[in-house]
Amino acid sequence: MTERASTKNPPNIGFLAIQEVAWTLGLIAMVLHATSRGLDWIWIGLLVCWQASIIWGWVKLRRSKTT
Repeated sequence: MTERASTKNPPNIGFLAIQEVAWTLGLIAMVLHATSRGLDWIWIGLLVCWQASIIWGWVKLRRSKTT
């Protein structure tokens, strides 16, 4: 099967860095919320999915630089 070239632009390193900062702020908000009201699984689920998408962005960025 032939590999098709993607027409989408690879992720921008600046955008991924901003996403990491925003994720860190979300983590801090989760910790502050957990200290007063206990741990909510929705916070954990959202942050895990968000971090997975950020990691996938870094992987795509790395792949775009090698090809």
